[in-house]
Amino acid sequence: MQICRDKKKSAHEPKTRDAILDAALNEFAEYGFSGARTENIAKAANVNKAMLHYYFHDKETLYDAVLDTLYGWLIETDNLTEELAVTPLNSAQVIHLFLKVVIAKHSDPPNKPFRRILAWELAMGQDNFKRIAQKYIVPRVLELSNVLKHGIEVGELKCENPILAVYSMTSQVVFYYMHRFTYEDSLIGDELYGKVSPDSFLKFLLEGFIATYAVDKKINTKLPPKIEKLTNELIQKMAIFGNANRYSDGSV
Repeated sequence: MQICRDKKKSAHEPKTRDAILDAALNEFAEYGFSGARTENIAKAANVNKAMLHYYFHDKETLYDAVLDTLYGWLIETDNLTEELAVTPLNSAQVIHLFLKVVIAKHSDPPNKPFRRILAWELAMGQDNFKRIAQKYIVPRVLELSNVLKHGIEVGELKCENPILAVYSMTSQVVFYYMHRFTYEDSLIGDELYGKVSPDSFLKFLLEGFIATYAVDKKINTKLPPKIEKLTNELIQKMAIFGNANRYSDGSV
């Protein structure tokens, strides 16, 4: 009987942990690290504080786990990675894939807490964000800069500083979506956001990339159907924590 109870508890552990992360995401997004309260997080997750600390030793550990969740979303890409290994893409197609995923991450309405936590980090000196940048962002920038370097070597691209180019593209996406609230009711808000869908923003950035770096301005940027499908599946997996109805059985 004891074994059965342990198995039942084990089956619920991932859901309990995710429920705590859900609640923590919203608490940190609303109040920042300093203002967030673990008692509020425990209450929102429908657990007691002892259970919260069973999974996360203290508020710092919990905050680190939230940041890892927010920025570690490209780790589970096995199917896409395997397909990319056997599907020849030019450098512009790889940049298309990258921008499509990054735009989806920042534009999805449920990802508002993601943007708010980033804003808190920028306001509070970025001490925690430095760790995240080193762990997740720097490797991605280096990986994409190597794509540009290969494009230069095979005569597809011309670029003096591939790392700066990748960082610039990423920054455009982050800055654009971070400031949506700033301009949405202004005289330029409709032109900046109301009339710009994620797909049209992607098209705009791709056109800028081609105009700036491509040797052949007619280089193919379209993704092969299977790559497109796997990319869309990845975007679906990137859905942020914070969906209280995520569990069909209502359990935590």
